[in-house]
Amino acid sequence: MSLSISILGQSNSILKAGFFQKFLDADDTIEVTSAGRIGASPSLLGPYFAQGDFFKGSEFCIVDTCVIDFSLLSANAIDYYDVVRWVEWIGHSAKRANCEPVFVCIPVSDINASRTIISACISVCQKQDWYYLDVRDVIAAVVKSKNVDAKELYADGSHPAEFLSGVIATHLGNFLTKIRTAKTTKCKRTFAFTAYDRVPLKDQIAGTPVEYSSRLITFSGVRLERGETYPIHIGSDSSIRGLMVNSAACKSVLSIEGDRTFHKNLRLKPYHPTNFEARLIPICRPIRDHQGMVRLSLTNQDVSMSDVTLHSSKEGNDEGFIEVADLVVERGYDLVTYTTTRPADPASIRWMPD
Repeated sequence: MSLSISILGQSNSILKAGFFQKFLDADDTIEVTSAGRIGASPSLLGPYFAQGDFFKGSEFCIVDTCVIDFSLLSANAIDYYDVVRWVEWIGHSAKRANCEPVFVCIPVSDINASRTIISACISVCQKQDWYYLDVRDVIAAVVKSKNVDAKELYADGSHPAEFLSGVIATHLGNFLTKIRTAKTTKCKRTFAFTAYDRVPLKDQIAGTPVEYSSRLITFSGVRLERGETYPIHIGSDSSIRGLMVNSAACKSVLSIEGDRTFHKNLRLKPYHPTNFEARLIPICRPIRDHQGMVRLSLTNQDVSMSDVTLHSSKEGNDEGFIEVADLVVERGYDLVTYTTTRPADPASIRWMPD
């Protein structure tokens, strides 16, 4: 196929048996120019990873965020509006950089359970004329041709089995080929563009530094200890929307003090027995301070939590430390108008079986 792509995705974009690896295995001429992939993390991973020149040189950006967005939404750990805003941010950021976003909407194994989150993603795509592949359509075609139950096509509740991943990959490749030859027309888009920044804690905290590296991410942060208070400058017009943490070394409750005090359960359970597992933790209720300074500390596990944290422990597991690399900070928004393209045939934005 010989193309350059970016990827923003969750575990189905990481696993050897996942659709994205199958997509790459099928064509060794594909070049991945940039990647933001991390498991157990919501579509906030777009604003976290896709900064600066992330989309530069990429013809397409593959976006895979529905599974964890569904899990977090079901647990009330994010809200519907958050998902729509982050998905819009990804799409507009790619289009402004002359990169075509293609959203791969993967349901969980209970197909109908994902309908709300997938409908949210698709509604944004339809409004903006962005391409999407609804994996429910792929599953329906396989179920009909193979005479199997949809759940048989999954390795577990969140991950398609290797066979289905391969089918998704094949259809994605064919879809991109069609998109490349599709006729387009110029148009203008106006978007209330939210600015996001990473605030590296190691630049402001004289705590114990921690460094980890994997094939997916370099984690450069600090260990916060109980009994210490850590003042952080974020800016008076800014609010904290998330944290990049090492979930394998988060064993306490984080208190964030700004205009109000916020308690976040970071007694986390990693997926695997390891010393490093990066995870992007969203904060549903933005934390800000009119003077631009917030204070971080670790507090008693018996306090009332301000937010739900997915895959956290409610009892025990409180050793009095956490490891954090960055805060994700929202810095307000500007109304942006830019020139881009859209398909001449609006119906072509949706992948359809041949």
